[in-house]
Parts: sequence; structure tokens; C-alpha cells
Amino acid sequence: MRRQNLTYSVWWDIDEQELSDAASVETFFSRRADRIAPHGSRAFAYWFAPVGVEDAELRLDIDYDAGRAALRWLPDDTHALELPQAGPITVLETSEDGQLSEVPAELAVVSVDSAHSAIAEYVMTGRRPTLLRWSQ
Repeated sequence: MRRQNLTYSVWWDIDEQELSDAASVETFFSRRADRIAPHGSRAFAYWFAPVGVEDAELRLDIDYDAGRAALRWLPDDTHALELPQAGPITVLETSEDGQLSEVPAELAVVSVDSAHSAIAEYVMTGRRPTLLRWSQ
């Protein structure tokens, strides 16, 4: 059940876009996956929330080159669990000042495909994605 037929926003770098359904999520990621950040890799931080809400509910740090992502549900400070730890990832938070963020190995334990699917589930339901296990 979708939460009040809301549209969701994704913020990244210095930009923002609305996402209305799973197809818009797929289109968003297909357009972003091959972009190279100033630090030389395809790795970015994204924040998601209902349109008009200033505080993000879901944060995605994704490194396409490493094939890893970290997915965090911010209201209860939990993170998604899927794969064994393989090392940290470094993502671009904003190109305005070149701010990079190193995401610890214990958080970067989600595959790229699962991260995309989890975001689509979030946009469709407005709830923490259920297709992944979550930390306590």
C-alpha cells in the first residue's frame, strides 16, 4: 500500500528530481549509472524523501565500479544487509566543494541491483524496503 499517493524526491550532488513510480526510478538510475564523479569513479550519495519533506528518510551510497552500495533507513538509523563485507566505498556527496564520503565496509554490503530494487520499493510504498534484511 502506497503512503497517500505521494511523489518522492531524490537529492544528489547539487540537484534534485521527483520520482513517481518504479519506472521513474529505473530511468533515473539508468541515466546516472555511467556518470563519472570528479574523483574518477562512478560513486555517488543520494537522499530520498516525500516531495516537500526536508529530512531524508533513505540514504543510498552507491559505487557502480565496486558493485556495492550502502542503504540506510534514517528514521531508525538502520542499514540494509545482503552481502559479506568487502571493503569501504568512497562516494561524492557534492561537487560544489568536492566533498567525498568514505562509507565503511560494514555498511557497503548491498549489491547495486538490490539497491535499485529497494529504492523502487520505497517509492512505491513510502516505507522501509522489505526485500532486504536490516540491522537492529
